[in-house]
Amino acid sequence: MTKLVTLAELDKDVLTEKINDFELKYDLELPISFKQLILDYNVCKPVKTFYKKNDLEFNLNYFFEISEDEYQSLSANYETYVNRMPDEIFPVGSVAGGDLLCMNKTSEELYYWFHETDDWGLDGVDKWPSKVAESIEEFTNQLILPELPSQQEIEIAKKSSRVKITPISVKIKNEQREKQGLPPLSFEEWEVLLNG
Repeated sequence: MTKLVTLAELDKDVLTEKINDFELKYDLELPISFKQLILDYNVCKPVKTFYKKNDLEFNLNYFFEISEDEYQSLSANYETYVNRMPDEIFPVGSVAGGDLLCMNKTSEELYYWFHETDDWGLDGVDKWPSKVAESIEEFTNQLILPELPSQQEIEIAKKSSRVKITPISVKIKNEQREKQGLPPLSFEEWEVLLNG
């Protein structure tokens, strides 16, 4: 399995107790590989976080585990999303953009849940999330480092971006100019200077 980094540590005895509490509360026996992930790493993320296969690509933020932070908490995320996806799966990880990594309760297969098309809480939606791996190990071994933008993409972004000018920013910039012994610039002059 690819290297994982722990984001929130807890004692193994506490983790074991919390896992048991979760399973009793939700009447769900967590898959063995996911239990082991919790015991070994608790809230964690892989060193490589980017998934890209076929037409699907996403960035994994972290795996949910035992945490007081509701965004990292397995329990809080389970309660939030349990009725918004097929009964056979449950959320196990946060994906950039408000999406989820989910696991099958019995087979341990992993799925990408896209909030815009896979949310069963929306009227008329009953689409299954996209399968991404047979197991956590297979999934993490497929991850790569996020791709950097090409030079062409950077140039396009530079040309289409603009600096927002506000009265407060003009005031701050003019105070900086004054300290350098330079005269103040008008709002319009700053607009031209910063945005061409």
